[in-house]
Amino acid sequence: MNLKHKQVLITGGAKGIGLATAKRILNEGANVIIWDFKEDDLLQTVRDLKEQGHNVFSQICDVTNKEQVYQNAAIIKEKFGSIDVLINNAGTVYTGYMLDRTDEELENLINVNFTSMIYTIRAFMPDMLEKNFGHIINISSASSLTGAPKLAVYAATKWAVAGLTESLRLEVQKMGKNGVKFSSIHPNFLKKGLFEGTKLNFIGQLLAPGVKSHDQVAKVIVNRAIKLGFHSPKVPWIMNQIVLLRAIMPSSLLIKFSSLYGLYDMMDDYKGYNDGR
Repeated sequence: MNLKHKQVLITGGAKGIGLATAKRILNEGANVIIWDFKEDDLLQTVRDLKEQGHNVFSQICDVTNKEQVYQNAAIIKEKFGSIDVLINNAGTVYTGYMLDRTDEELENLINVNFTSMIYTIRAFMPDMLEKNFGHIINISSASSLTGAPKLAVYAATKWAVAGLTESLRLEVQKMGKNGVKFSSIHPNFLKKGLFEGTKLNFIGQLLAPGVKSHDQVAKVIVNRAIKLGFHSPKVPWIMNQIVLLRAIMPSSLLIKFSSLYGLYDMMDDYKGYNDGR
């Protein structure tokens, strides 16, 4: 897809991967709409982008609130018409053993990382189907490729995102709407931000290196998913080896192999933030 003059909506776009992606898409000549649930972050981001010569439209949106999602979507449709690209980036994380977290925390984790995508897709996908054109990009994770201790429910949400994306891709093909595309993005843990402090051992860092910057993910979203139409790009590309290992190794052996590269201990020094939405 050529992004020039396209309408692009990014959830959780005030910082992190969302903001890095917005900057790249703006430089491609697209019109960008940013959603975020933190008003201060959103206002500051809009000011910064305007100072850089970019004009963006923004809306405060808690993506777990379906009424707000649908109301905002109606405003966007009236103001701009249909969306060409929807990037479901909003996400959060609660770490630690599952039994040590509250029901409310885990419910919020599921709602932010997965259920919210159902709302946004239902809000914008019908217009894409009507014109048989559009691209929905869902941010998953390397956690959708393998389980991880102290990330059980987080990993579950990211597996769900991958399954949702693949199934919807097949649904639109069955409908004969091949102009509507779906991609899931699978970044390994970022060294800064949401997963700061997450660390594998020396062997693990060779086999599954962390992502150096948010822009590294944004580059894959724009260049590999939107422009080239890749279905499920991994960041970095070497993360594809996990898919291969799962295919050739029995589960019991894969678990033993995981212990060799530090999977069991990777969250012990976690110090990232968990205020995304």
